[in-house]
Amino acid sequence: MTLCTKKSILFFACLALVMSGLNASSLFQDKAKLYTEIAGNYEFEVEGQILVIIFSVEDGILYGDTEGDPGPPSEIEPVEGKELEFTATGADGNLYEITFSRDEEGKITKCLLSVMGMELEGVKIK
Repeated sequence: MTLCTKKSILFFACLALVMSGLNASSLFQDKAKLYTEIAGNYEFEVEGQILVIIFSVEDGILYGDTEGDPGPPSEIEPVEGKELEFTATGADGNLYEITFSRDEEGKITKCLLSVMGMELEGVKIK
């Protein structure tokens, strides 16, 4: 290979690495922004009683916990390709499917929680 060709290959390889790094940084910032927007307390009505689930962000990870639960919070995993859909395995071993939704102003205001065939709709407490 000529020196010019080797330099060109090296240049394009470096460019690809820089671009992928910028893209990853952008994705991380988007994820952090989304998690911050989701974070908060959501109120669910379950058989006439109020259940509050607290979604929080720590070290770039989204967590969910019920108010007053002494155990550690559950890590909330994003569903690939679905911006507002997540899953979590609770301390009870059940798989929870969590879907957030936006209002007409574009703010995240609701949460649909599905577990063992039940669906509960929660509203973000302001």
